[in-house]
Amino acid sequence: MTQNDRVRIAIIGAGGICRTRHLPNLADIPEAEMLTVCNRTRRSAEKVAGEFKIPGVDTDWKAVIQRKDVDAVLIGTWPYTHAEMSIAALEAGKHVFCQARMAMDLDEARQMVEAAEAHPGQVAMLCPPPHRMPWEPYIKRHVSDGTLGEIREVRIESTSDANLGPLTWRERIEFSGRQILQMGIWAETLNAFLGDYESLSAQLDTPLATKPDPDDGDADYTIRIPQVAHIHGRLESGISVSEHHSGLWHHDGVNSMWIIGSEGTMRLDAMEGIHLGRRGGELEPVDVPLSQQRPWRVEHDFIEAVLDARRAGTWSVSPDFHEGLRYMKKVEAVHRAAESHSIIQLQDL
Repeated sequence: MTQNDRVRIAIIGAGGICRTRHLPNLADIPEAEMLTVCNRTRRSAEKVAGEFKIPGVDTDWKAVIQRKDVDAVLIGTWPYTHAEMSIAALEAGKHVFCQARMAMDLDEARQMVEAAEAHPGQVAMLCPPPHRMPWEPYIKRHVSDGTLGEIREVRIESTSDANLGPLTWRERIEFSGRQILQMGIWAETLNAFLGDYESLSAQLDTPLATKPDPDDGDADYTIRIPQVAHIHGRLESGISVSEHHSGLWHHDGVNSMWIIGSEGTMRLDAMEGIHLGRRGGELEPVDVPLSQQRPWRVEHDFIEAVLDARRAGTWSVSPDFHEGLRYMKKVEAVHRAAESHSIIQLQDL
């Protein structure tokens, strides 16, 4: 294997999903070579580097992206750094794989897209939502082939105890921005399966107004990220959609999408399975053929796209930054709708 067949990667922010998914999977790809880990502390970086046999350790991400021996960066930090790091990496000539929750807000997402458009020869990929896998081919086929008839309604229910425990970074607006629970993950999934919202209204609530902040002597921290979200709208295709997201459930939550048609209903239980029912019948579990599955191969997709860009000058991944911008428009629309108590047209954003 020549050097032109290898993609040399710097890891910036080796958090939970990096250690459990991205790094193990990259380690199994012959063309991927992880050069360095950059965390906020050298100790944490050294721990990750030792675990995955990565030779380098850094604490200055700006220096890392300027390294001549780095081809690509994997950004695994929290959303408040995604725009700055992604843009800087693209401007430094690097390919970019950015963790989910694309950006703090729509303005940052647009800046990321502008940077990607200014460097079309460099891959700009986002981590896809796990809810799309592995059954996306099966769902798309049966949405389009008439199995469900005319699609009339979609219902998304995502409930958990995510907001009932101690304060986390996901509840800090300075780190998460305008992201809400799994709303963004389901937005990307809905976009992939059935298309984008045309318009929507929303109600947002934060019943637990404060939590002790362990970083500030357990002083009360005012929470500004909603813990309950009700969203109603219409897709560009005319399909009616309703969503309920909550992080306040003490008991077993639900994490599902119902696609309801004139001839049947399909229910996706995220990362668990699919149920399908014909009109007049019961919802029953589906044994999806392997030929209609696409398992998690996110890291392979990124490496293959980088090699395609290097060899042919063109590349394709899903989601890229443009797809991320689509779901960030939905995030922005939800907040504006709730703040203005009105229906927001996404084309106006």
